Amino acid sequence: MKILAIIVLVFGVFQFSGAQSPQQLPENGNQYESFRDNSISDEFNSKTLNTAKWGRRNTGGGSIQGHENDKSLVVMEKETLKGQTTNYVSIKGTTENGSPKTAGLVSNASAFYGFYTVKFRFRGFDDPEVIEKGSVWHPSVWSAIGNYTGGKKKSSIKNSDSWTEIDFMEWENRANGWSSDAPSRFRDSKGVKRKVLTKGKNAEKAIMTKGPFQTYAPVWQTIGLEYTPEYIKLWQWKNGEWAHMGKRVVKFVKEDEVNPESKYTISTIGKSARKPTFWYLGNIVAGFILEKVENGTNTHTIKDLSVDFDFFRYYRHKSTKNLDWPWENGLKNGGGKVKKDASKI
Repeated sequence: MKILAIIVLVFGVFQFSGAQSPQQLPENGNQYESFRDNSISDEFNSKTLNTAKWGRRNTGGGSIQGHENDKSLVVMEKETLKGQTTNYVSIKGTTENGSPKTAGLVSNASAFYGFYTVKFRFRGFDDPEVIEKGSVWHPSVWSAIGNYTGGKKKSSIKNSDSWTEIDFMEWENRANGWSSDAPSRFRDSKGVKRKVLTKGKNAEKAIMTKGPFQTYAPVWQTIGLEYTPEYIKLWQWKNGEWAHMGKRVVKFVKEDEVNPESKYTISTIGKSARKPTFWYLGNIVAGFILEKVENGTNTHTIKDLSVDFDFFRYYRHKSTKNLDWPWENGLKNGGGKVKKDASKI
């Protein structure tokens, strides 16, 4: 009995430490490292935000600019339910004198191919008025080649002619507005640098899913994203295992040199758009909505909202195990060698 108890205990510890890792994917999980890259991975367990990993976002419109130093908008919190304590960072969206105040975090290091997983929840969307009318808030987890913190811009690449923004948790300011997509930037057949189309039957924005998602229930939920040299795929942690979220796998394909836009579709992205990126966790109000809020023509509610993050984890793709990619200012992604977090796999 003692031996059995020890086996159960060890197995339980293993399950806990390895929970929601890429090794538990039902397919292709072995292409990722088993350890986290600690340059941006964060459990948010400290009493204060780790400013070596995260900076306060200072772009995104009037609801976020000017509030970068407001400590009330980014708060380290914890709660205990059924004897289990959860530590997390809470990013607030509030109103002051009728105008929204929001915040966001940006990773100080850029990342590349790998498996990303984030555990989060919304608080505020479960209000009856929000459910009926929609919301002005725009919480999201997304990536970009630029890092805007401290009044300065850093870029993860030297040539930004082509790159992909990956939005793997995004609320689009309307009822049932959840989406996960990957809009790219590129030069088209006319030599014009532009963002892909996002509307109409000829839409070029790669879409992983338009739902379903738990938006109106303030419960913790976990999603994972595969970003590989070949494809992008979204997963949801459900009933103790990873399940493919949506029906689509977005593939990276060889460019058409004559007509590049032909390779940017709802399911494909040109390979030249694969780039290292910084990661954003946050919540804003889009500029055109903010204008409507302030002039009184907005029809959506402006109830307070917080987006809470229990963790954000990055497991490198094995092709980038020991790779450093220079930023345009000469710095390297994680400051040199990969920062392993082997103690908490």
